[in-house]
Amino acid sequence: MQKDNYYKGLFVGTLLGAAIGTVLGMLFAPRRGEEMRHVLFRRLDESLQESGVSSTLPLREMPVPNTIPPKEGAEPPAELENQAKRRAEEIVLAAQLEADRLLREANSILRDVKALRNNNPS
Repeated sequence: MQKDNYYKGLFVGTLLGAAIGTVLGMLFAPRRGEEMRHVLFRRLDESLQESGVSSTLPLREMPVPNTIPPKEGAEPPAELENQAKRRAEEIVLAAQLEADRLLREANSILRDVKALRNNNPS
């Protein structure tokens, strides 16, 4: 019985952790995706050079941050940020609702199992 609760809690915790981690990662990323990839690739290359390991990774040339022209008809960054925050809140709410539903369903199953066990003692 305790094992079932453990796995149920583990599953719900993993689900909520993944959803919340995704949302927080989107909200608090220090740079846009292309800029962040550029910085990460540059740091990786520098680290490999410092360690004396030759880089065998197929690193492509990436544009320098802040020189990427905006796409035609692109929305202003503030509006995109607001949309991302709203979407993130929707995702967190949906994950919470799904976790609550799963908990109710698991509790119902556990009650049914207990009732069956009480009615049919071995």
